[in-house]
Amino acid sequence: MTEDTSIEVFRCLILVMKICNPIRLFISIIIFLITSFCNAETLALQKGSLEYLENRFDYSQLNPIELNEEGDIYFEQALAAKGKRSREKLFRYAMAKYFLTSKADEKNVYAFVQMGRIYDNMDKDRYAKESFYRATNLDYRNPYANFYFGEYYFKRRDYNRALTYYLRSYQNGFENNFDLNFRLAVIYEKLGDLVNSKTFYNKSYEMNPEKAEEYQQKLQQIDGLNYDKSEYYYIIRE
Repeated sequence: MTEDTSIEVFRCLILVMKICNPIRLFISIIIFLITSFCNAETLALQKGSLEYLENRFDYSQLNPIELNEEGDIYFEQALAAKGKRSREKLFRYAMAKYFLTSKADEKNVYAFVQMGRIYDNMDKDRYAKESFYRATNLDYRNPYANFYFGEYYFKRRDYNRALTYYLRSYQNGFENNFDLNFRLAVIYEKLGDLVNSKTFYNKSYEMNPEKAEEYQQKLQQIDGLNYDKSEYYYIIRE
């Protein structure tokens, strides 16, 4: 779809809004905007279009819970999708739902975290960080927001920043989250803190005994190291 065509379609939708169900049509327009304007040249147009709508719609009519649930469906479908185009399309549908949630409830931490996760999956680092910061600024101790902000930094091998957010998540309700405990074990190992690494590997093993052999091999490997003099010490910190 060309930019000129998109503008004309958008104008038609605005006219139709005057005679159709405004809530349903508004949601359709938001999805249209987010899924259609995909390149850098049309970002300004997208922003202006959204601002135009924001001045003409009462977001309090929307149900944030239902929007988040609908967004989650698209999000899970996107994660399971095999083709890049299908995955990105589904991510944009999910994004539209979470965006509407954030407008209906400006303090909805979950919506901002999910938008951050989508941007992260689409390798849009700047927008991912902005969304995660919005979430943690709204609720500094939120374990869900801090865990996925930690995931953002872990993915980029920024282990010290990842550790900061992971620990905040751990200390505020996610202490029994398997993925978090395993991430902490890996990070402490990479940072050379074997005491804490072994602690979290052991806890991960207790939470996932099906992988007992794998964890035991890891712990034996750590125990057998003359750590600060070994080549391994330098390799894992690269």
